[in-house]
Amino acid sequence: MQLYRGTRDIGLFRMLFILAVCFPMLVLFLHRYLVVTQYSYAIAGLVLLLVFMVHRSRKDYNFLSKLSYSSPEWMYYIEYIVFSLPFLILLIICKQYVPALLYVLLLLSVCFIIPSSKEAKSRLYTGVIRCIPAGMFEWQSGFRNTFPAIVLFYALGIVEIYQIWFAAVALILLAMIFISFYYGNESRQMLVASGQTPAKFLMYKLLRHVKYWILFLSPLFLLSFIHYEYWLYILIAFVAAINLLAFAILLKYAFYRPATVSGISSMIGTLAWLCSIILPFSVFVFAANIVLFVKATRNLNQYLSS
Repeated sequence: MQLYRGTRDIGLFRMLFILAVCFPMLVLFLHRYLVVTQYSYAIAGLVLLLVFMVHRSRKDYNFLSKLSYSSPEWMYYIEYIVFSLPFLILLIICKQYVPALLYVLLLLSVCFIIPSSKEAKSRLYTGVIRCIPAGMFEWQSGFRNTFPAIVLFYALGIVEIYQIWFAAVALILLAMIFISFYYGNESRQMLVASGQTPAKFLMYKLLRHVKYWILFLSPLFLLSFIHYEYWLYILIAFVAAINLLAFAILLKYAFYRPATVSGISSMIGTLAWLCSIILPFSVFVFAANIVLFVKATRNLNQYLSS
């Protein structure tokens, strides 16, 4: 049921892309690099970190503790082992028996860590949200809902020290998360409170959000130049990521309706995200931004000029 709800939240286009493109590429990547011992340990540690982050966010510990036929720790362990079977099978096929054994043992220790209480998670999220400037409510709401995933994918980007393609995957996934921040529309009162004309409102919003997006990505961007031979691809990829965030903002206000969630923004945003992955096609996203700016200005005119 949790998988079903998660799949439904991801959306049809993204789910098809993950199943048809990302999953086969991930399997091929793992099969290629797991045969190298140093990579097998690093990848096993990354998978374990993912399980740990999921485990710390569980909300069913108290409920499972009241069941008489089993303890929560062993129920968690069986569940995580089942979901880890494809990875464990790959480790065994690649003859990485020690990393596989260590993964199984460390996974058991993770299960005996009591998940964070609502109060602890609330304090953590409150601390993170305080670092986000006032007025950037999209980021505040987005970080509150996707903070574990953001941390995981950012950590994946840092692992690019070993392989540049880790950075590419991290950038793709982070961009997918951040553009989803702009699918919901604020109330008209919040819009009018800015006291700006549509063009000035859009320019201020774009410059501010793009600035913090650049600051957020800067550590990954600078770290990626360890692989200086790919400098042109690195530069183009980060420009495409910045361009995609601007697209998400302009798309939101081009179809803005007060206090609603835009289904069309989600669909078009996903298509733009897919185009941006293929770097030459990101030029079309840039061209679309010019058209969207004009459309967004006209659309906001009825809310900000009345």
